[in-house]
Amino acid sequence: MEQPVKRKKKHWVLRILCLLLAAALIAAAVLAIRIIPIARRLQSALTAQNCAITAQAELNRSRLTADQQKLLETLSQLTGLEDAEWNSLTLQGGYDGNAIQLAVCGGQGSQLTQLYLTQDCQAVDMHAIYDRAYSHLTSEIGLLTLMLPQWSFGDYISLQQLEHAFQLELGELPDVREKLEKIQSKLSLPLLCGAVLAADQWDRKNQQLVYHITDKDQRLELAQRLAKQKDSWQLPEGMELDVVIYLGEPQVRTVITGHLPGVEQIEDWSLELTWEGYVPESGTVSMVDQQVIDDLAELIKLLESLRKK
Repeated sequence: MEQPVKRKKKHWVLRILCLLLAAALIAAAVLAIRIIPIARRLQSALTAQNCAITAQAELNRSRLTADQQKLLETLSQLTGLEDAEWNSLTLQGGYDGNAIQLAVCGGQGSQLTQLYLTQDCQAVDMHAIYDRAYSHLTSEIGLLTLMLPQWSFGDYISLQQLEHAFQLELGELPDVREKLEKIQSKLSLPLLCGAVLAADQWDRKNQQLVYHITDKDQRLELAQRLAKQKDSWQLPEGMELDVVIYLGEPQVRTVITGHLPGVEQIEDWSLELTWEGYVPESGTVSMVDQQVIDDLAELIKLLESLRKK
């Protein structure tokens, strides 16, 4: 009589286990139905070779190096712009798979110059700066129209040429393009499924993923394992970032704010990336000849001496 009872118990145990397994599979399927489309859209957007960029920064002038402060002062004097124009900057443009091009606008919205950044070249639109300086200086001193040539030497100069022209050491800009490509190369569907599940908040109504990330966030360790990258996720100690990913718009948009230690020159900042939302301007980037840079260096010395008098 005992044997059938044991079989009956095993039978119920197996049924319960099967039900639990079926429930788990159904839950996993429902979760996958919800998560995988989001992750696929993220993967498609974040790996696109096309991204609109808007960055805003409030400079802490007291934390700039002496040469950086001198450059801004010289530019203010030459162009007639108030110092406050350089304290609040907006950089707007995008990445097209080859280069990052950004227009630099001051606090009052006036465009100051443009940046052209590739892995091999960091360049500034000197033509735009010169035209503004020419207009200001000739309006102050009419005789300068006889001394200053109209600009016809190309548009861009490299950061090293800019340093040479103004006799300053400004430091290098970070290679944003290379960092963006490295991040894109790490993205995969499992990584992004995990990122969706690990969000601090999922705003279903507005289709937003919200994250608060610190340098000791355990999610970063998980992302590092999934990306199979051990040494390229080093983040500054004390970092705190707030990241919002907007999925309910035609293009996926990411807004990043927070605190990045080691960038004391910036008091406040924000970065907005709109994936597949950038159409680059047509035209080629023309670089200025080195001889023109040498002449420009002498001209800047002359203008500075005239202003001091």
